[in-house]
Amino acid sequence: MISHDVLMAMLPEHLLLAGIVLLVALEIAGRWQRASLAVALLSVAAAAVAAASLSFDGYAAAPFAGQFSVDPATLLAKAVVLALALPVLLMARDEFEGGEFAVLLLSSLYGVCLLQSADSVLTLFLGLELMSIPVYTLVLLAYRRPQSAEAALKYLVLGGTATAMFLMGASLLYGSSGSMAIEAFSRSLGATDTLARAAVVLVILAFFL
Repeated sequence: MISHDVLMAMLPEHLLLAGIVLLVALEIAGRWQRASLAVALLSVAAAAVAAASLSFDGYAAAPFAGQFSVDPATLLAKAVVLALALPVLLMARDEFEGGEFAVLLLSSLYGVCLLQSADSVLTLFLGLELMSIPVYTLVLLAYRRPQSAEAALKYLVLGGTATAMFLMGASLLYGSSGSMAIEAFSRSLGATDTLARAAVVLVILAFFL
């Protein structure tokens, strides 16, 4: 029963992961240009359809209690994000010859989907990192443009700073509340002790960097 809940609740993520694995296999086989775009489009479209179908069916589950959960609203948000990624893949087909763009985009989408189902600060951090790390490389992919290397370096520095601030805020949040749940952060917004306020400030600043 638990494995079934994990399979269904994370079906969009599983489909994206299957697409990533298949794209990497195509790279090893040296057949990027023929099939990479089709595989990426199929994977993202299947994940979007799966998320929308589960949402319309009213599916809700928490396969990892306190860490990861889904409900119709969360699944619908995933479906919208995934659907919006389809035209991005189509627009980039002439910009990048290899399939690395598709792998990085699907990896970032995986992080976005995980982020939307996060119930704890730890899962939230994992989703943020999975979403942002591939973007560092995506910015650098257009290496023929002189601005791309500078933009990637600046993004990496800002991202590293934001990550450090977020982790520091998360540690202070745990120290003040004894919990890593998202609700603990909500309660800390109205807290009066210095530790909780410092945690809120650091986490908020990390999102603005």
